[in-house]
Amino acid sequence: MKRFPTVGEAKKEIESLQSFIMLAEAYPEETIEQQIIKLYAYTGSIKEVVSEINIERTKQQLELIDNTFVSEVIQSKPADPLHKLLRSNYMSKTKHNRKKNPDKGQRMYI
Repeated sequence: MKRFPTVGEAKKEIESLQSFIMLAEAYPEETIEQQIIKLYAYTGSIKEVVSEINIERTKQQLELIDNTFVSEVIQSKPADPLHKLLRSNYMSKTKHNRKKNPDKGQRMYI
């Protein structure tokens, strides 16, 4: 069973979540990178971000984007607090995938 937080911990968590919501709602969407950051804040999924942006770009007859581009934008150097928060979360969420050794399990015989 999950440990129940203390009142102080709960208040800090609520403040943190309210701050995140305010950042996400007030975030501008002037560039494709900002659109990606904002959509990722709302969905938490690269696949959904790609899908939603490509629907818009298809309507405007622009070049489509892919998962790699979205991932690179999220992993790029943060320019603002929301990007910094999302990048930090994304990097910890994907740490296990980035730590894998591609040569693991392969043996080299001389």
